[in-house]
Amino acid sequence: EPLLPTHHSKDGDKNGGAAARGNTDAVTVTISCFLCFVAVRSFHPIVIDISKTDGKLPYGKATPCVVNSAVDVVLGSLLSFMFGGVAGLRQCWDPVPLKIFSAIAVLYAFGDFMEMVSMSAMGGAAYQILLQSKLVVTALIMWSLRGQRQTLLQWNVLLTIALAMSAFVLLDEADGSSAPFKPIGLFFVVVKVFFSCLCAVLAEKYLKAYKGMPIYVQVVQLKFAWFWTTLALTLAFDGNVRVHGFWDGWDWRTIIVAISWVCKGWSTFLVLKRLDSVLKNIGEAAAILVIYLFEVTVAKHVSGWLPINGKDFRL
Repeated sequence: EPLLPTHHSKDGDKNGGAAARGNTDAVTVTISCFLCFVAVRSFHPIVIDISKTDGKLPYGKATPCVVNSAVDVVLGSLLSFMFGGVAGLRQCWDPVPLKIFSAIAVLYAFGDFMEMVSMSAMGGAAYQILLQSKLVVTALIMWSLRGQRQTLLQWNVLLTIALAMSAFVLLDEADGSSAPFKPIGLFFVVVKVFFSCLCAVLAEKYLKAYKGMPIYVQVVQLKFAWFWTTLALTLAFDGNVRVHGFWDGWDWRTIIVAISWVCKGWSTFLVLKRLDSVLKNIGEAAAILVIYLFEVTVAKHVSGWLPINGKDFRL
């Protein structure tokens, strides 16, 4: 299938002109979705790093994910009622797609939990290097579950992007800016990569299968089970939350982290519904370059009031 949508006209120049305009609009929307996704994924890890105190997360690692899911359910329900009334609200709880999206949401929740745990157990550079395997793993899962094969050229592009981003981050890590590597962090990232790739392929499949359903309805169906799973994982594995309470360690930075999770989720679902899971991972790889540009050009100017350090550009 083509990366960008195309339309074909059979009714002459008049309809051909309308189709061309429609194609242009579709391409514009597609590119806008992709660029928005890259921007959100670029600033998400930056926001998480800013929320750290002395290199550690002062709050419950997955508590922003719990808040994110609750906000998404409320926001999606409000949008459903606003645009569809009571019928739109009932559509959020249609049992047939709800069962499918709930199963995907449970896997997504495990992936989010592993992401927060892994980022607290290893440096950002090592995390981003291991994360580049998502490009190849996603392509393999798409081949296995959906029978959608990549051409030899596409495989070369995927491997080149993965290796290039890994080399880029590895050189950056040589500056000593990363935290020490921890073996447990490797385990968490491997699990995160598997869940993330599997969920992306499944979410893409069913978001498009129910393409007549508005995205905000689908978000509600995903985030309902996502909320309860993330909350259960947090209470089960985060002793600090059990002892000191859910909101322990929260400040204005944590609120921004939760908002960042909301933006990340909505942009991800829009890209999966509009594009595909491989392009989603390519966007995540491109986000690494945006993060580097931020550290080189912007970080130094805001380091006085944000706990971040800039970097010098080197060839």
